[in-house]
Amino acid sequence: MPRIRIISNNPLVALSADDIFVPAESILPVLNQVRDLVHIGHHLLTHPLAGSLKPNENPYRSVVVTKEALGVDCQSVRLVEGAIAVASRMLTERPYRAWSGTVLADLQLVDKALLASALDSFGKAKA
Repeated sequence: MPRIRIISNNPLVALSADDIFVPAESILPVLNQVRDLVHIGHHLLTHPLAGSLKPNENPYRSVVVTKEALGVDCQSVRLVEGAIAVASRMLTERPYRAWSGTVLADLQLVDKALLASALDSFGKAKA
C-alpha cells in the first residue's frame, strides 16, 4: 500500500503535516484541490464522491490520494473531473441548506466514519 495523503475540509478529521486541510464549507474546493494533485500525478485511493449522501447533502468531504506523485493516472483524472462536474451541477440545482450546528456536527461524523472505513481497509488507523 502506498503512503497516503488526506485532503479534507472536515474539522473532525485528524490530519498530519502531510495532509491538506481545505478551509471551506463546500466540497467543491476539496475536489478542486484533489484535482490539482491528480493532475500532477497523485492517484486517487478513495472515490471523491464516496458514501450515500449526494454532494449537495453534505458539505464535508475527505478524499485519500497517494502521498507521492506516481505519474498521471487517467482513471483518477476522469473520476475527479466527473465528481467536480456532478457536484457543481447538483449544487447549482439545489444548494446547501442552512443547517443547524447539530446537523453540521452529524454531517462531519458521517464524513469521518467514511474516511475511517476507507483507512481501515488500507490497514491505516488515522481518522
